[in-house]
Amino acid sequence: MKVSKRQIKTVHLIWLLIVPAAFYIAYSYFPSNEYDYFYLAISLLIVIAIMRLTIIVQNTVITLEKWVIFSVFFQYGLLAEMVFMQIAVLTLLFTSKSATPNLFKFTFNSIHFAITSLVSSAIFYAVGGSSGQMELSKLVLAGFIYASAYSLINCALLYFSFTVLRTDTSAMKKATLWDYIVSILLLPFAIVFSFLLEQLGNQAFLLIGVPFLLVLIVTRNYMESNQLNDVLASAAEIGHQLADRLGVEDVLLTFIDKIKRVIPYDSAYIVDLRMSENLVLLAHKEGEFRSGMVTRISFPQKRCDGDGLEVEVTKLFLNKKSVASLKGYTFDSSVESVLTAPIKRNQKTEGFLILTSNQRYAFEEVHVQMVDLLTGYFATAVEKARYYERTVEKSVRCGLTGLYNYRYLESKLDEEMVRYHTSEISTLSTIILDIDHFKSINDTYGHQSGNDLLCAFAALLRKYQTSDMTLARYGGEEFVMILPNYEKEDAIKLAETIRKEMEESSFKIIPDLSEEREPTIINMTVSIGVATMPMDAKDGKELLRNADRALYIGGKQAGRNRVGIYEEEKENVVS
Repeated sequence: MKVSKRQIKTVHLIWLLIVPAAFYIAYSYFPSNEYDYFYLAISLLIVIAIMRLTIIVQNTVITLEKWVIFSVFFQYGLLAEMVFMQIAVLTLLFTSKSATPNLFKFTFNSIHFAITSLVSSAIFYAVGGSSGQMELSKLVLAGFIYASAYSLINCALLYFSFTVLRTDTSAMKKATLWDYIVSILLLPFAIVFSFLLEQLGNQAFLLIGVPFLLVLIVTRNYMESNQLNDVLASAAEIGHQLADRLGVEDVLLTFIDKIKRVIPYDSAYIVDLRMSENLVLLAHKEGEFRSGMVTRISFPQKRCDGDGLEVEVTKLFLNKKSVASLKGYTFDSSVESVLTAPIKRNQKTEGFLILTSNQRYAFEEVHVQMVDLLTGYFATAVEKARYYERTVEKSVRCGLTGLYNYRYLESKLDEEMVRYHTSEISTLSTIILDIDHFKSINDTYGHQSGNDLLCAFAALLRKYQTSDMTLARYGGEEFVMILPNYEKEDAIKLAETIRKEMEESSFKIIPDLSEEREPTIINMTVSIGVATMPMDAKDGKELLRNADRALYIGGKQAGRNRVGIYEEEKENVVS
């Protein structure tokens, strides 16, 4: 719950007005019996123990102390019950951690339970209830009405307060239902315990109190074990999902998205550690956004010993004071908690996961275990994705020039055809380039020299490559450019520019076939063919075929060192 300073002051003032007055009314106007302080001391110890053994059911925190408090009320009246409930509220502060200030939490809950105790006890006495000994039937009826009123009044007050404070009330319906069920289920324990006290005295604690605590401990451990198993199952599922991702970027984004299912965070950052000191951000998610500029954290380019970022173990920083111990790391003012975890591969730290939350004490030890497991899955998935990308890169790249090969060219052309037919692009031009007299160059200077010239020509073509253009080695000395959204005139202009630069360039080689192996300067020319969809072809294969035809008819046969332009009846030449 987020509260302002004004709201905190208001609640403290209301507490001063209501709670002392409630205690005065309970002391002055409600009946009570003579106190058995030994009984009260043992009951109080049981209440404190129960409050430290909270259980979580369907994300709802449940405490089971009411049977003891109801029993105290039945035996000694309202004042004793109020004291017990206030101590129970105070005890709960030390077992649950949240961003809300402890003093505010105490006064807030203290007000509600003071009012709840007064009103529900008044109802109890109004329907015929009394402190001390009662007939069983009367106690059951009055107790049922009392327990029902106690639960419903408290929940109604909470709902009203949350509405006034403009706090989310979506979970109140479920919380009210659980609180009511627990209150009614615990009522028989309180009634039986009260009757046993009359018969056995304080020995009743051995029959009800101690067994209840033991059962609660076993139940809590069992539920925590089940919750851990659920967490491990979720971690395994996330691990499988990461393993299914083939791209590094896909692994990064999947990891950031999926871990929020098991670890609550507001922002997440994956930072690469290079050369054991350089920090490079790989991926991030701030709120609901996982792209754009990073605004909630800044960190140094290099990490150093003593900066608080541990390379061996996961660390929790659960309040602003501890977050400040991360030297050189600046977080948004809303950040209250930080979790940092090393990402290891082969026992070596290669990066970090940094999670932040706007709540104090947002992360727990179970999250440490979880993140250690998940970062292991993540490191393996990233390595697998990198290996896959390297393998794919080799399979679609020409080993000599580093350009895409014919296999990739075919698939890319199919993709561009889909884009064309879905109107994502309006035109598609293709340029095919062929080095003139390349066989003679190989025969004269050797194949190694020919390979060097192919690489030099590929480097020349790269200068004209844009992000949306595909450049590939078609085979031998032929190269292809696929140009989406290029009009025919634009493609012709580009082809002519490349032809002219090639003609004016000189290339240095060391001939394989000469004994002296002296550096030699040679000149080359290139013949080019151009075709464009939709005017020159209906599909990708026809586009390539017509560009190739323009190359040989309008380029090679026209005397080489030409740009051939495909047309339906003839191939024009640009010289």
